[in-house]
Amino acid sequence: MEINHLRTFVTVAEEQNLTKAATRLFMTPPSVSAHIKALEEELNVLLFVRKPQGMQLTPEGEALKLKAVGALQAVQDVVSHSLWLQSHLTGRIRIGLNATSTFLRIAALIGQMQKAHSEVELSFVSTSTGKILGELKDGTLDAGYIFSPSPDESIIATPLSFAELVVAAPAAWQKQIRNAEWKDIALLPWVSSAIYCPFQVILDQLFAERQLTYRQVAQSDEEATKCELVSLGVGMALLEKGEAAQAASEGKITIWPSEAIQCQLSWAHMSTRKNDPLIAALSKEVKTFWGVP
Repeated sequence: MEINHLRTFVTVAEEQNLTKAATRLFMTPPSVSAHIKALEEELNVLLFVRKPQGMQLTPEGEALKLKAVGALQAVQDVVSHSLWLQSHLTGRIRIGLNATSTFLRIAALIGQMQKAHSEVELSFVSTSTGKILGELKDGTLDAGYIFSPSPDESIIATPLSFAELVVAAPAAWQKQIRNAEWKDIALLPWVSSAIYCPFQVILDQLFAERQLTYRQVAQSDEEATKCELVSLGVGMALLEKGEAAQAASEGKITIWPSEAIQCQLSWAHMSTRKNDPLIAALSKEVKTFWGVP
């Protein structure tokens, strides 16, 4: 039995949708479907029933999902225990980045890990908070930085600091928005997020508090792409200050003066991996140079 087939089965059961499961697993829908079919043939059990609203687990599938989750955790436990048995930590850790490497102090992290655990390889993936949360759960990422506290008990999120956010606009709009109020910028086009994003939640709240609605004309899940869309004149966006400041210094965007807007930055990993030696060692170094007890 293929471990990947079990992982695919659990992901489809959670998403109840082949396309969404394929996105999480970085696979194509036909490949996901093939995994499910192979597993059903091997077990001689129908796991899902296709319905208009998505993939619904059969009673047998419900029962086997619990076993599959346990099996995947057992495999992870074997890997974790084998690392404990080694005199020196070795391995590769996949880390999700939700902001620029400068803001997240990645160079410092690499330096710290090289000194403490030189045989551990760090692999970084630039993505977004929403995607990092999903990829921690399906095992695509081992750890990552997220904006906001933990969304549920399955993920441990350690607060590190606060990110300062700014309202960014195309450079050509500088005179137009200089003395604008919230009601004025609500009439302008905005770049929003397609999936869960704490920045989007904050922006929605800022307008809702003022009983305003705003025009969303484009969507992007990555901050760098949002910044680029702003610089191209597509619309405004709420961005992390450091990234926005760099683009502003290059004359690509302008920053609208507003009250201070902050969002919590956290270091996150699955709660089931809190005793994983690689995760524990990396988390210790992250918290050390961020000054977190």
